[in-house]
Amino acid sequence: MPPSVTRRRMATSILGLCVGASLPARWALAASVRTFDPGQVVPLDQIASEHRQVVSEVIRDHTIHRKGTADSFPCHSQVYLSLINEPAITLALWQDLAASPVQLRQIAPGRYQGADGAGASATWEFVFRSPKTHVLFSTLDYTSPRGNARLQGRIVLIVRSGYYRETNGEPYVQHDVEAFVKVDSKGWKTLARTVRPILEKVLEDQVQEAGLFVSLMGRLVETYPNWAVQVASAKAQASSEAKQTFREVVIQNRRSGAATGRPTVVNDTAQATPRRRP
Repeated sequence: MPPSVTRRRMATSILGLCVGASLPARWALAASVRTFDPGQVVPLDQIASEHRQVVSEVIRDHTIHRKGTADSFPCHSQVYLSLINEPAITLALWQDLAASPVQLRQIAPGRYQGADGAGASATWEFVFRSPKTHVLFSTLDYTSPRGNARLQGRIVLIVRSGYYRETNGEPYVQHDVEAFVKVDSKGWKTLARTVRPILEKVLEDQVQEAGLFVSLMGRLVETYPNWAVQVASAKAQASSEAKQTFREVVIQNRRSGAATGRPTVVNDTAQATPRRRP
């Protein structure tokens, strides 16, 4: 049965969309008492030297740390990796289903700039990629709509992925995310006391829904492969090579009985019964 899409799930903001992090619990905006050895958290020896120091600093001297619970969902590993590695394609699929102010552009291989239309902007890049581990480094800048609150920080996100098959042969993905945030804003302690609820919501909104979002998009691509290929080819701000690779991956892993239409976005208050469009 094809998955439904609710408008709440389409509200994922830019960092969550790009990173694919799943952090369902509340952030605690306080200095963590736990210390981490960066070399035990990420493969430092495989991260380029120009990123190694800053990644280590954020992990070692973080302001906020969170590790999400594992999420398992039916999806072929190649489809999943296409969505994680090509965020411009993922964004195009998302924006075809619901209006979104999110903007994203690739400024270099593996490096992106984006804004969520609500005061948050980020520059981020993959500093390490493998089928089972993605490490991303991001700089975040947020200004509240009235301009009375500003947050600047750096984020390291680690997406760990595993792949397996059910007894019926259906491919599954399991992933979890660990996030380290280092707030760089001056006068942070005073700022936290005065605008803590705003900043807490910004940080939470940026990341908490994205793991669910990636799993949802993976299921939608496999359920509606024709739609996914058409949208990626026509609307994605990605290279021709990336679009062609995505097309080949989707076609090669097409499920029998896949829908020929497109997903339907339903209201959160309505019963989310899956519907197919011809």
